[in-house]
Amino acid sequence: MKINKIFIAGIMMLSLVACGDDLDIVPSQQKVDANLIVDQKSAETAINGVYYSYAMCGTDRYDVKSTKCSMYYEILPGDIAGTCTYYQGPYILETHGGSYYTMYNSYFWTPLYNTINAANNVIAKMGESEDSWFEGNRKNEIIGEAYCMRALVNLQLLVLFGYSWDNSSPYGNILRTDPSSVSTLKTQRSSVADTYDAIISDLDIAIEKAPANGKNCFATSWLAKGLKVRALMQRGQGNDYAEAAALAQDVIQNGPYALEENVVDVFHKNGLNSQEVIFGIQPKENQVDVTEQYFYRGSAQWYPSDALTALYENDPRKSAMVPVIETQSIVIDYETYSYYFVTVQIPVIGKHFPNAVFSSSTLAETQYQMRLTEMYLLRAEALARTGDLNGAKTSLKTVLAHAGYTDFSFVDAASSQYDVLQQIFNEEVRQFFCESGQDAAMMLRFPSDMVCAFNPQYADITMSIFPIPTDEFRYNAGISPSDQNPGYSAE
Repeated sequence: MKINKIFIAGIMMLSLVACGDDLDIVPSQQKVDANLIVDQKSAETAINGVYYSYAMCGTDRYDVKSTKCSMYYEILPGDIAGTCTYYQGPYILETHGGSYYTMYNSYFWTPLYNTINAANNVIAKMGESEDSWFEGNRKNEIIGEAYCMRALVNLQLLVLFGYSWDNSSPYGNILRTDPSSVSTLKTQRSSVADTYDAIISDLDIAIEKAPANGKNCFATSWLAKGLKVRALMQRGQGNDYAEAAALAQDVIQNGPYALEENVVDVFHKNGLNSQEVIFGIQPKENQVDVTEQYFYRGSAQWYPSDALTALYENDPRKSAMVPVIETQSIVIDYETYSYYFVTVQIPVIGKHFPNAVFSSSTLAETQYQMRLTEMYLLRAEALARTGDLNGAKTSLKTVLAHAGYTDFSFVDAASSQYDVLQQIFNEEVRQFFCESGQDAAMMLRFPSDMVCAFNPQYADITMSIFPIPTDEFRYNAGISPSDQNPGYSAE
């Protein structure tokens, strides 16, 4: 399904969320300067600046305060994975090396490293702060939150720009652990193994120090545990799968979360009030960013891919997740440079829009970075990879039951490890398309033939990630053209 339309869009460079107006209180120059932390109040402002940066808060085209991250955490990773497609046709993988591809690599790179720098500033200054400035254990909690956010972003960078699937590869992250300055600009590229070690080290600190309780749009020790499960599953070395399964079970059994009776209610009814949400991004009041990205002025910009739509055939969530609607489409005749309108019935992305009402609302604009469902599915995947097929099926069927399934015969019929992984793959795609980038991450760790059957573009896995932006080679003397990802130029 490819529909050509006139392209009307604006992409802005984004600078720097969450629960409440307190995250609007950020330093006036919109960065987190280490010298700004002089007491608990300023420390809270600084850590809020990290969340503010991660949510890419700013002012939208209507001059409204907005979290502006739906394109980066939902849509473009979905396009890379092949779960959604742009209305003009192929957008990312099939056009690698083109203008959009090279444009978006820096759009990911810059804001994510801005968040890392914000976290580094907090970590550096908190290490120098006086214990007497803080009530109770708040100093350690803020430190834990900063480490958790740095790990979250480094893992996203590794999936988008590194060889996350190959622990022996030299193509890991440029690990920045100090506040940005002239003296720290020169930084070498780390190996994948060292990058995973750094991420997991940060998460271990966060597990120890971050608060166990708190709103689900702030980092907690439970989020850190969930991120460690992600990192271990993505790395997949040695005892990683067994450790991931145990850690996921810890979150499931002991964390303050519960699956929704019907998973659709997370998106269409409860939002961040859902007990299933471990970490999410709350929208600013009156923002329309998510709605405008998916449906620009009421016209769909992004559609579910044919492969995703096929996975929803006979699924109880189909009418909610990929509803079929009648819409007007513009068809372009490139030979005569003319266009005309046609009425079509076509599946659209309804995941974020209750009752297929494609207009902005708090529910439509809310984003979900981690849900308890992910822990069940990653546990199922980990158990399947260690050979515990019955345990994997049990965890998978729990998720399916909360998605409206009552007949699990297709799960029971899976007799081999590969067949069980196929069923888990299918459900992970259905659950996490256009959500927190997990659809793109999973494509890099499942069996290649399984992935290529869903998205043939992964036959050349070197083009499944972005190149390091040209500016990094221009200004960072610590790397050379040989550090660029294979298949791309440093120019």
